[in-house]
Amino acid sequence: MDPSAVWRDRLHRWRIEAYRAPDLRFAIVATNGTTESAPVWLFGMPALARWLMTHSIELGDLERD
Repeated sequence: MDPSAVWRDRLHRWRIEAYRAPDLRFAIVATNGTTESAPVWLFGMPALARWLMTHSIELGDLERD
């Protein structure tokens, strides 16, 4: 399953992948150079908005990957 969109935060600590399967899902991956964490799966836009807010990431801080 390929992501329909991928974003990174400005400091490249997080990668966010969006999937449309059958509902909207987001995989959040912590990145540190060449290593990555296991993804945290969020279901729906409200869950992503809460996650971004708790990590103090604004939409303007995201860039397309």
